[in-house]
Amino acid sequence: MGRNIVCDAVDYTGRTVMITGAAQGAGAGIARRFAQAGANLAITYNHNADAAAEKVAEFTAMGVKAAAFHLDQRETDTIEGVVAEIVKTFGGIDVLVNNAGIYPHQTNLEMTPAEWDDMLDSNTRGVYFVCQAVGKVMKDQPNGGSIVNISSINATCPSDTLVHYGTSKAAVEFFTRGLAHDWGKYGIRVNCIAPGLIEAPMLDVWVPGWRESYCERAPLGRLVSPEDLGNAAIFLGSPLASFITGQILTVDGGVLMAPAFNWT
Repeated sequence: MGRNIVCDAVDYTGRTVMITGAAQGAGAGIARRFAQAGANLAITYNHNADAAAEKVAEFTAMGVKAAAFHLDQRETDTIEGVVAEIVKTFGGIDVLVNNAGIYPHQTNLEMTPAEWDDMLDSNTRGVYFVCQAVGKVMKDQPNGGSIVNISSINATCPSDTLVHYGTSKAAVEFFTRGLAHDWGKYGIRVNCIAPGLIEAPMLDVWVPGWRESYCERAPLGRLVSPEDLGNAAIFLGSPLASFITGQILTVDGGVLMAPAFNWT
């Protein structure tokens, strides 16, 4: 029998995936999923070099090529140099997953201009210019490439202490569509994943009570796992999604469908 074309489509052997902010947390979970699919991995980190080195060792032990690169995407003048290092190391970039970002809470009456600017610099401006730098590489590749930006359901569903965060992610969703429209002629697809509340070790310390509230409202009854995001990213980066661009894929267990009140 011939090979299963669906399995072939999600076999990333020989392909290079760049994932920002992948030393820990959701980014590390996404990277692990791609490693399981056979991808070579260029992961970036900002603060935790030791964690990044541990991930490189883990992924290398899985039989793929992996390397870590320091990147603070708020420092936009450094982005093209990091991308050039990745291309020199791996020969190209087939898929970019823009995962890196920040998530500090602040009330709207206490928000400072510095806090607002830091959020937008990291989550919007930085993400855009990573897209730009990688887009320049993909433009000259025979098969173009796929960009997957990570947004949030907060882009459309407000939270009182995350208005600056939601604003940063709403902007990412808009320029995802704009880049998809502009770069389709180069064979570059640009899509976005909008996750709900992500499982994290410190979640119950950061936001007590959110876990229970979310699980109660979500039809599927649990938080989003990093593996859920990895699965979605693998799909969007694969030939199975070859005619999908400019789309926002919500991965939230259905929580946004929760009714405003109990109908029963």
